[in-house]
Amino acid sequence: MIKKWFAAGTIGAALTLSACGSDTTEVNEGTETAASESVEGTEEETGETEEEPAEEEVAEEEPEESEAGKRSNPVAVGKTQVVDVAINDSDFNTYEGKAEITVNSVTRGEEAWQEIKSTNEFNEEPAEGYEYVMANVTATLTEAETEDYAWYLDAMNFDFIGSDGSPYEWTSVVIEPELNGEIYEGGTLEGKVVNMVKQDDSVLLVFEDGNWDNVFFSTEQ
Repeated sequence: MIKKWFAAGTIGAALTLSACGSDTTEVNEGTETAASESVEGTEEETGETEEEPAEEEVAEEEPEESEAGKRSNPVAVGKTQVVDVAINDSDFNTYEGKAEITVNSVTRGEEAWQEIKSTNEFNEEPAEGYEYVMANVTATLTEAETEDYAWYLDAMNFDFIGSDGSPYEWTSVVIEPELNGEIYEGGTLEGKVVNMVKQDDSVLLVFEDGNWDNVFFSTEQ
């Protein structure tokens, strides 16, 4: 009788342990599944977060070209530039005006020297390492506050500036026709501006306008 109770107790305990083990397995499986889903969800969220934003294309802005007549953008040979001018009367009163200036052509080196030499045999021969630059210039007085007084223009109203930014000293040269004279409104004056410069130097011809501002002209053909 005792053996039967003992056997029954043993069987019951075994069944109880079996049931508990089954519940534990189901709990563990449920926990692992939830953890797995959590990891997958985290990976998906992380993947979305780690996506690099598309780079915005930024258009490169081209530098604006300075206005014609500046040192960085000299007026080309053959191009006409409108400039402000000052007209003075005998009492030193000043009237405003506008003129069109064009460097028609530029001659330099041996060709320029031969023309200068043939014009006057006493013209100075270029020094060693130097040459002459000769610009043919036309100026027209298009507007003026007065019709009674003339705008005076001379070759000395121009300067030659070297590529290093330094001005050249004037060389006295007799040339025909020289840029020199008085212009009334509507009138035109044409002549040559000449100076001695360093050989192959990229010089600029500079005119000082009525506002004391420099207008640069190229000497490169």
